[in-house]
Amino acid sequence: MKPNYIVYILLIFTILFRNNLLNIITNINDTLFLKNDNLEIKLLQDKNNYLENNLKDLLNFKNNINLKDNYIISNIVKNSYGLNNLIINGSDYKVGDEVISQDGLIGIISKINSNTSEINYIYNTNLVVKINNETGKIIGPDDMHNLVIKEVSNYTDIKMNDYVYSVYGTYLGKVIKIKYDVLDNYLTVKTVPLNNLNYVAVVSREI
Repeated sequence: MKPNYIVYILLIFTILFRNNLLNIITNINDTLFLKNDNLEIKLLQDKNNYLENNLKDLLNFKNNINLKDNYIISNIVKNSYGLNNLIINGSDYKVGDEVISQDGLIGIISKINSNTSEINYIYNTNLVVKINNETGKIIGPDDMHNLVIKEVSNYTDIKMNDYVYSVYGTYLGKVIKIKYDVLDNYLTVKTVPLNNLNYVAVVSREI
């Protein structure tokens, strides 16, 4: 019989203090829901801030880019092969199209995939470039990832800090070293920044 008494006592206790119990349960539920709501609001605020920052970066890039040609802006998806390639969104390009940051030429489209495209950095392109009225050819990077240019048509017409352009007139760097002797002739060119890129412009070129 003792268990029955205990049940009766608990039942009476519940009836007498049901309002207090309901308030306690309600408060617990409200607290839990409030925490969940606060967490959801925080996640939404973080997402909104992320989108706003991305939009600000995109607008800044568009305002700072200085191109008269028609171009398509795309974002960097990831660095593909160490320091050799980048991957960007989109595939509506052609192999050989120039890829330009707000500072100048960084590379060319090297491969088109279904939804993305790959970029060869400028020092992996073997492109012909112009320095003043002379031409030369990119043959690769040096140990500091500067451009090494050979096959220059006339070294004597080139000075330190002369600007270097693609054959289409896109700026890509300036001369920081001139080696001109009997055994070996080449130019070393400091490129525009190639790291920490978020957006690029792709310009259609016939390479």
